[in-house]
Amino acid sequence: MDEKVIDNLKSESRWLRLLFMVLFYMLAHIAGFLILLIAIAQVIHGFIKSEPNSRLLEFSASLNQYFYQIIQFVTYNADTKPYPFSDWPGEKEPDNENDQEEAG
Repeated sequence: MDEKVIDNLKSESRWLRLLFMVLFYMLAHIAGFLILLIAIAQVIHGFIKSEPNSRLLEFSASLNQYFYQIIQFVTYNADTKPYPFSDWPGEKEPDNENDQEEAG
């Protein structure tokens, strides 16, 4: 075997990354289940109140961002570990004119 491959196999940081990837993958499944529960709750709330629950909207927005951060980390698109190793994602910043008009 190539020495570089052997060094990579002995690298603690690579094995630690793998461990975190597995743990965050499991957290992604939990987050996905929570997203499903929120969707069901929003449907029920919509039938009762004719509008979505604003608190659930805020929480689901941050949960969606957290799910995205996990996927980014697991697929090597980001090196930053998601919560609890970094801050919980906050409110989404407006990224186009329509979002800015709604926010302002």
